[in-house]
Amino acid sequence: MKLLYITRTLLILTLLFSTVITKAQSNDELLNLLIKKNLLSQQEADSLRSDLAIKEQKKRDKDGENQHNISIGSKALQISGLVQARYQGFEQSGVNNTFDLHRARLDAKGNISDQWSYEVYTEFAATTKLLDAYTSYKIADFLKFSAGQFKIPFSYESLTSDSQLEFIDRSQVIEALAGRSKDVIGNQNGRDIGAQISGSFAKVNDLYLFDYTFGVFNGAGYDVTADNNNHKDIVARLGVHPIKGLDFGGSLYSGEDIPVATAKVPNPVTQARNRYGVDGRYVTGPLSVTVEYAHGTDGSINRDGWYAQAGYFILPKLQLVAKYDTYDPNKVISTDRSTIYTGGFNYVFNAWTKLGVDYLDKREETPTQIKNNILEVQLQIAF
Repeated sequence: MKLLYITRTLLILTLLFSTVITKAQSNDELLNLLIKKNLLSQQEADSLRSDLAIKEQKKRDKDGENQHNISIGSKALQISGLVQARYQGFEQSGVNNTFDLHRARLDAKGNISDQWSYEVYTEFAATTKLLDAYTSYKIADFLKFSAGQFKIPFSYESLTSDSQLEFIDRSQVIEALAGRSKDVIGNQNGRDIGAQISGSFAKVNDLYLFDYTFGVFNGAGYDVTADNNNHKDIVARLGVHPIKGLDFGGSLYSGEDIPVATAKVPNPVTQARNRYGVDGRYVTGPLSVTVEYAHGTDGSINRDGWYAQAGYFILPKLQLVAKYDTYDPNKVISTDRSTIYTGGFNYVFNAWTKLGVDYLDKREETPTQIKNNILEVQLQIAF
């Protein structure tokens, strides 16, 4: 009896395994054979047939979802987007107050397997531009490979998603040195084309103490057809998270570029384009505090700046924010530093919609102060 039981169990296990490697007809023939040899009753066979049919249908559904059909919100394809409608009221004479689309973006991403993922992120405001287009292969939490076009791993604020910013605009030094609107090679939106490795390690109580990113990029910026020089830029970032809510980061950038031609310099030559920065952020309850410093060298010009900001939810949906933001575009010149004092609030209607109001008090180191303060109001929906 014991031998019969073992034999019967092995045959049933063989049948279950065969569902992966044989066709349904073969399974049915095997069931009929087990019934003839009195190793399986008709009722047990029917039950197994039902289970096999359900498993096969689930497999077909999964294959169809991941390879053939588009299913929004599925693991294979997730569609999200961001719309930011903005109003700017300018104090400066001769500058018109205006409404505009600050950002209008559509994001398509997903996982084609447990290891492989992708993302395609497009900007539609003003002019259509491809922001991100890359694929990643994750071996483990400590090692992931990414290649394509995406944000370079430099600066906490630059790497923060546009929908998660506590202010309508990023800081001056980040705009200037992280490859954004004031960069010497033009507006790169913090992005470039290249490859990188990244990961997290040293896990303690469900918290990774460290994360790192190391990448090699063209250095010419994003959404371009070719590199403008033969040199490849290197970017590295290390994050430290000693306790929950407290984060520190350090970033290094070493590269070369050919600056955008101007009337004064119609034929610019390749020059150094190096950066380094440190940042810290602490979040506890309704309070958040962020500080970041960055320094850049472009040819013979040294630039630097820093900001400190704080936010506090005085009500569950109402956050007050304040920021000190200073930037010096040339350390040799003593009259070109710009400092902005920003105060405002965010009202969070729900998980997708937010209203932001910022007032920017601008101060320049010039003999005559320019009246160029700005009131900004932005309605955001992220889905």
